[in-house]
Amino acid sequence: MISSRTMSTNTVKRISTLNTSKLFAVQSRNLSVIPPAQVATFFKNNEGKTIPIDASWYMPNVPINPFHEFMKQRLNSDSIFFDIEKIRDTTSPYPHMLPSKELFEKEVSELGIKPDSSLLIYDQQGIFSACRAAWMFEIFGHDSDKINILNTYPSYLQSFSDPNLVMKMHDAGSKSATELVTVPSPHPKSDYKADFQKHKVVTFDELKKLVTEDKIGSEYTLIDARGTQRFTGESPEPRAGLPSGHIKNAINLPFTDLLTPNKQFLSYPTLLNVVKSKGIDESKPIIVSCGTGVTACVVRSALQIIGFNSDNIAVYDGSWTEWAQRAPELVVKDV
Repeated sequence: MISSRTMSTNTVKRISTLNTSKLFAVQSRNLSVIPPAQVATFFKNNEGKTIPIDASWYMPNVPINPFHEFMKQRLNSDSIFFDIEKIRDTTSPYPHMLPSKELFEKEVSELGIKPDSSLLIYDQQGIFSACRAAWMFEIFGHDSDKINILNTYPSYLQSFSDPNLVMKMHDAGSKSATELVTVPSPHPKSDYKADFQKHKVVTFDELKKLVTEDKIGSEYTLIDARGTQRFTGESPEPRAGLPSGHIKNAINLPFTDLLTPNKQFLSYPTLLNVVKSKGIDESKPIIVSCGTGVTACVVRSALQIIGFNSDNIAVYDGSWTEWAQRAPELVVKDV
């Protein structure tokens, strides 16, 4: 788990290298978010090594099968379907928890992804579950320079409705593929090797210790990405029988506050203003949480976009679904 001591060291290091542009650029690398207008250029610049990854996932109350949607239409013919419901810890009672290193290696190898593959990750809803997949690849050691998020796939598809945009934005290497497929990947099996980055995830026991020792707010920043009324306890959770509320001293930053109405990330200056308005900075290590660990990753990605250090933003993987069941005595309500 990230520590407050580590955060202070990294902060000092970044400040001390302000006059060394190359080193500082590495320290504060922003997450690569590719707008629809740059997709064709992005593929050309990566010389055929880019693999589009459809990481679509829908809430249980949404009657859409993401793989069926992938079967009908994909970003291009090289696209892969990355299933966060399959690539998970199958022994856990909580949804889509991180898999073991060995299972991640096995599943990603089956998809034909290589350690040096450039990834363009997207989901059919816009910015939603794609960020979870991006975090998974990052935490298992994929080169962060090769992890990119499309902002967004629905906007990319919409650009095909305007012939003028098609001429300007697309070429044969980036047009959407609509031939029916029945497998999640067209690529031959690879031999993917992972390197698990433990400090980028927080477990229940680690978080409970921080909460009971009153370190949330004083030594750590905890951000909850759920909607405000779920956070306050006014509205019920979407999962039956689960109490709403929040963890003491957590900051509520609904992930939807970071997106436009059509589910794109807000501009850099606007993201920066939203984050600052919540009193969030890099003075302390950051933990992000949500309902099941998916939209927490949207918040994490937004913080990366504005330059926050990725090594100091951890995800509480079990999130509220685990917390409310395992620590009901520590649930706080504002009503």
